[in-house]
Amino acid sequence: MMSFHGELALKFALQSATQYRTADWMRLAQLAHGQGFEQIWVNDNLGQRNIFIILAAIAARVPIKLGTAIVVPYFRNPVDIADSLAALSELTEGREVSVGIARGESARAGRQIEMPNPVAMVREATLAVKALLAGESVKFRDYPTACAYHHFHPEQEFRLAFSPGAPLRFYCGGHGKRILKVAGEVMDGIYFGDHTIPVMRTGRLAAFLAGARSSVAAHNKTRFDVCELDVSIARERGRAFEFARPYAAHVLLHLEAMGLTSDDFRGLGIEPRLLDSMKHACSQGATIPAASALLSDDAVKSCFVAGSPEECRDQLAALLNEANRLQFGQVALAKLGPDYDEAINLLRSEVIAR
Repeated sequence: MMSFHGELALKFALQSATQYRTADWMRLAQLAHGQGFEQIWVNDNLGQRNIFIILAAIAARVPIKLGTAIVVPYFRNPVDIADSLAALSELTEGREVSVGIARGESARAGRQIEMPNPVAMVREATLAVKALLAGESVKFRDYPTACAYHHFHPEQEFRLAFSPGAPLRFYCGGHGKRILKVAGEVMDGIYFGDHTIPVMRTGRLAAFLAGARSSVAAHNKTRFDVCELDVSIARERGRAFEFARPYAAHVLLHLEAMGLTSDDFRGLGIEPRLLDSMKHACSQGATIPAASALLSDDAVKSCFVAGSPEECRDQLAALLNEANRLQFGQVALAKLGPDYDEAINLLRSEVIAR
């Protein structure tokens, strides 16, 4: 039985669904709103459709809460982020704009751009954007990492020429202990991304959250945490697993860096030698999608809710119950599957009761 008392949202992962044009994302957001989902999150990638264009297009048509998951402060400077968010908020009719912010994935963004001092960059970008949105004047001498990276004149004063039209709340998209501590100090909550399922299933998620949550309590702040659950659902189960397999491989190959041990992997049903085989294949020039052919359906399900509606129902129920126990305010379902229309309809009609 599913038991989750918070909000249910969707994340539109633009890089995993490049077949959809801007008008399609508007239509899919309308479908999600009609099916009772409470928020749409959109992610930020170079070379994909621009995050703020997509969010503004949705905001102009669909009365739903919106968020960035995540905006990358290396892609655009804090003044650009602040004026984009403030302009977006004028379209939301007073609904919160949620600002997920983090350095970006090292596996993708880290190959495209240099990413020095990520903890300082995220902290400074957050503080500078918040100050600008509050109507304050900002000089980037006070934000040395952002100043150097974006080549600001240190003494130049920046101030937005207009005020936001809706409240904005900030969510940390990083997973490391240092950035989560920063999240507790300067942000309103955590957006725990596409590693949620395996970290949750190994029982380690509470420890990841503890540092940020204790910092929030020390600063006497109200917190609201979001977790992302990767889903691939389709009427034809084979299509669901085909879609999910490369993304599952990507997650599995990065879990060791988060501190998961061989015993943790075995608890997920993954033998360490399988990871070794995938890493060896990649070292020999194989792409992650090619290496993912080594994963069985059960291995995919170690870090994904995947399969037919019937298969997904029990998998998702257990995760929603755990999200409730861990006091998440919202669960955002991401990736969704090979066909967003089908996935959104199946999730509501056959997996999650309204």
